[in-house]
Amino acid sequence: MEQQVWAVVGRVCGTGYTEPDANFYELGGDSLLAGELMTALRAEFETEVPMHLLFEAPDMGTFVQETLQVL
Repeated sequence: MEQQVWAVVGRVCGTGYTEPDANFYELGGDSLLAGELMTALRAEFETEVPMHLLFEAPDMGTFVQETLQVL
C-alpha cells in the first residue's frame, strides 16, 4: 500500500518519483495541488485523508507514513 501512496504523490506532483525528504512546497506544492492530492488519494483508497497531515508534515516521507496510519 505504501508504494501506491507514493505513486499517487508522484503522479499528482508531476515528479514520477519523490524523495522521502522532499518538502511539499519545494515540489511546487500549493493549496490547489494539495486539494488535487487529497482528491486523488480519496479516489485511490476510498478514504478521506485529512489535509492537515500534508501541511504539517516536515517532508513527504512523514506525510506518506501518516497517511498509511489513516488508511
